[in-house]
Amino acid sequence: MNCFYVYEHIRKDNGTVFYVGKGGRRRAFDTQNRNQNWHNIAKNYGFDVRFVVNNIDEDFAMLIECELIHKLKLIGVSLTNKTSGGQGLTGFKHSEETKQRIRQKKIGITGRKHTKETKEKIRIANTGVVFSEERKKKISDKAKGRKMPSHVRALLNSKNKLFRHTAETKEHLRQVNLGRLHSQETIRKMRLLPKLTCLHCKGAYRAGNYALWHGNNCKLKGITA
Repeated sequence: MNCFYVYEHIRKDNGTVFYVGKGGRRRAFDTQNRNQNWHNIAKNYGFDVRFVVNNIDEDFAMLIECELIHKLKLIGVSLTNKTSGGQGLTGFKHSEETKQRIRQKKIGITGRKHTKETKEKIRIANTGVVFSEERKKKISDKAKGRKMPSHVRALLNSKNKLFRHTAETKEHLRQVNLGRLHSQETIRKMRLLPKLTCLHCKGAYRAGNYALWHGNNCKLKGITA
């Protein structure tokens, strides 16, 4: 069944993403079973819902959710997500044949827009579902090792290339990180991280900086031989 979607919660004051989730039916508008950080932002600033992809199967939704959370965190977006995504399986299981057929279908259909009155009714009516820690672990173990299809990855990459922080958000991020010091343990772990060599500027960088500023994004691409 192609009844799932991936959504973002957007702050009303500055239009930035603060939560990424996957769901079905009315989950995107539900305020139940959210963490305290989510509630703090929603209460102080309000939120809008933006659908990333719609009408896809649950396996796709979990993969896209994980990838989108990873991409946003990589470029410095502060999310209230407590996990890296991929949790929340509803319990039903597709056959391998059905999964393969669904994966071949085109995605990217935008979600419908509800009126403010409808959104308010959804918030009041929806109670949400709570999973046990044991079930969460089973879902997490099952999701490990899954790979994002190339066309879904291309969709997310094109979306992220268009993403830009507002001047206010940039200043806020600067103030938050100003004077921030890593612990000695964190510094030690960072030093152990492998580095990637950029083919264009020949420098070696850790994965985060490499993804943002080097490789296909290197300013020397096409200039150096």
